Amino acid sequence: MKRKEYSILDFKTSAVWSYTRVSSKEQFISNGSIGSQVKRIKSFANENQLIISKEFDAEYESSKRINTQKTLNELIDAIKNTTATKRPKMILIWSPSRFGRAGSEHIELFVSLRRKYNVLLYSVSTGHNTFTERNENEFSLQLLHAQKENFSRQDVIIPGMKDAIEKGTFLGRAPRGYDHFGPRVKDPTKVQAHQKIKLNTDGLLLKKAFKLKLYNNYSDKEILDWLLLEGLKVPKQSLNAMWKMVFYTGYFTNSLVPGVEIKGHWEPIISRKEFKLLQSRLSNSNQIGIPKINGKTSTPLVPKFLICAECDNTMTSYLNKAKRIYYYKCGKCNKTANANTRPKSINDGLNQQFRKSVDSLQFSKSFHKLFSKQLEKIIDTEMSATSEKKRILKTEVNDLQQTYDDMEYRFAIGKISQEIFDKHAPKLKTQIDEKSKQLLNLPSKKSNHQKFLKKFLKIAENPGKFYESLNYNDKRVFQNIVFPEGFMFSLKNKECRTSKMNVIFDLTNSFKDYYSHKTKETQIQKVLESRLVAGTGLEPVTFGL
Repeated sequence: MKRKEYSILDFKTSAVWSYTRVSSKEQFISNGSIGSQVKRIKSFANENQLIISKEFDAEYESSKRINTQKTLNELIDAIKNTTATKRPKMILIWSPSRFGRAGSEHIELFVSLRRKYNVLLYSVSTGHNTFTERNENEFSLQLLHAQKENFSRQDVIIPGMKDAIEKGTFLGRAPRGYDHFGPRVKDPTKVQAHQKIKLNTDGLLLKKAFKLKLYNNYSDKEILDWLLLEGLKVPKQSLNAMWKMVFYTGYFTNSLVPGVEIKGHWEPIISRKEFKLLQSRLSNSNQIGIPKINGKTSTPLVPKFLICAECDNTMTSYLNKAKRIYYYKCGKCNKTANANTRPKSINDGLNQQFRKSVDSLQFSKSFHKLFSKQLEKIIDTEMSATSEKKRILKTEVNDLQQTYDDMEYRFAIGKISQEIFDKHAPKLKTQIDEKSKQLLNLPSKKSNHQKFLKKFLKIAENPGKFYESLNYNDKRVFQNIVFPEGFMFSLKNKECRTSKMNVIFDLTNSFKDYYSHKTKETQIQKVLESRLVAGTGLEPVTFGL
């Protein structure tokens, strides 16, 4: 059946809608602001006795894909949800290129508008429309021409963009903590010939926030509260995303140069090594930070550190509001122990018993020199083994990466299918990530251990006093360093049980015990060397001390 042929005169007094769009600030300034398009469309409507009942204005929306045109999608949804009698007869646009530049996608769209909803298009500036098949063909050619213009621009612009990116030019808006200066920024006070990204006062606060997260084990909530006190309000979701932004290391990524981290020209907030360590910690934790519980400063042995000796269940704590007394409790045994010593208590409170356990690790200064020599020997053995582990891991990572690169190349040239690549590539990536994390967590150079040893011996002179001087987060770190598998306590007998200690504290105990009993040197050396368990390492002890 032949389609009825319309002219603009057939739509006198009809209700129509209008759609206008600019995709960039430059376009807005140079040739077609929303205001100028609307003015001309309204003038055309008045001249032809058309009634504009709805207006849709899209400012700074790209039309390379229909899904990026939020306002156009709102218009389509409005047509779908409007009854046939109230739908517009026509949509007025300024030009076909303002309707869209996705070629066949926009052609399919205007055809479906006519077929499904009997809604036509009319370009006010050019007269192009979808009234007839011939007109639809010409309108389609205009849309394809607009798409071709985009391709031509990309052929010229994209190579230049890639070159700029590879030289460290950052495209986009700098994240929180930096001021972005350059030729294309929106803030007129920051327009200048060459790009410069500067750390601002917010950035200095975020720099401290990274340190609190990494070295003081602050939870996100505690960091948000701290930032707020300093005058910076950051949404929770933004902070969570911030920990993972490589931009803060002085590097960035861009889809035009896939798979590469490019060095920028701004001051980093965190080093790349620290950033990798933070990512490792975050990925190995089900939740960011330490769980918050009521009365935690009064009951620092929970959560997930204090273990019931009778049932091997982790304990919790609570406050008896009537008595104003904190208790530790095993939910499985349903037994409790006072957190702190009470005047009429037979036994010390659990906090005080833990302090005594820490005090028992005290190491006399007279042993320091001898112990240092013994530990040097152990560290040499450890570092020798570590060097070999690093060599093996690096080889494994390089081999896996080469395998992945080969697979990616074969997929790119069509030697293997998408299905095969999707099946095996993620497994290789996972193996690479796991091996890389293992490599990152291996002990660092020996000079770091010298600094650690000096700090450790200072702490060992009075470990109980050192522990009490720490804030809650640092106490949690210290507890897990000394007793990596938790602290055993018998609620039945109200006393501490022997708990597995970190190798370094275990060594001091054995050293002190055997020298105190004047054991022969050959026996002592044998005992000390037997304490060194393969693979345990000394590096975990350094964290937080």
